[in-house]
Amino acid sequence: EDDDDDRHTIYAVGHCHIDTAWLWPYGETRRKVIRSWASQLRLMQLYDDYHFTASQAQQYDWLRQDSPELFKRIQDVVRERRNTFHVVGGTWVEMDGNLPSGEGFVRQFLYGQQFFLEHFGRRCKIFFLPDTFGYSGQLPQIIRLADMDYFFTQKLSWNLINPFPHHSFIWEGIDGSSVLTHFCPSDSYVDQCSARDLFKSRDNYKNKACNRESLMLFGWGDGGGGPTTMHLERLKRYTQNGGMRF
Repeated sequence: EDDDDDRHTIYAVGHCHIDTAWLWPYGETRRKVIRSWASQLRLMQLYDDYHFTASQAQQYDWLRQDSPELFKRIQDVVRERRNTFHVVGGTWVEMDGNLPSGEGFVRQFLYGQQFFLEHFGRRCKIFFLPDTFGYSGQLPQIIRLADMDYFFTQKLSWNLINPFPHHSFIWEGIDGSSVLTHFCPSDSYVDQCSARDLFKSRDNYKNKACNRESLMLFGWGDGGGGPTTMHLERLKRYTQNGGMRF
């Protein structure tokens, strides 16, 4: 864009949303993880600037059991100085945000963070929960006590009655604990890198008075798959246009 007032930087990060339990047996979820994440490592070899993110300790643990060699390759990428496979979430699964008790929430973070510390040498700093239909007011306190500083979600934007007025904001919990929160202005965590997705990310962003940056998660989801060469080639062509920044 020639007009600086319209400039907006989009951080396009690959994602492969896999429902741990939905329309298929657990055995199929385990196979989806292997297929999907192996594809992402291959794409990282083809595209040097490609970044991918995945959550849910349960899925990493299934991968460790079912494909130790692939799990080791992901560990190696995560431990590289220029890490392009970003481990996020900090919980055992992407759980419901309304029904669990306080103890249930705490155990999600306890077991998740223990797993990531043991197998990747670090705790997650981003609580990642895109696919839930509500949020307990005690979550900011638990997030901070679990040694995390940030929260990403998405379905808050899908409210048909009371649209939420922000995409980047500080969420303050019941006890006064707060966490920096963001969700994609494209209103999706399975974007397809279309021009429409990009312009919606820019035009729909509701906090332009504070900053001009937002996240876009792209790739096939729900049943896995994640990004493909189609997505990355689209982004590559967009960046060749001097008016687009990623």
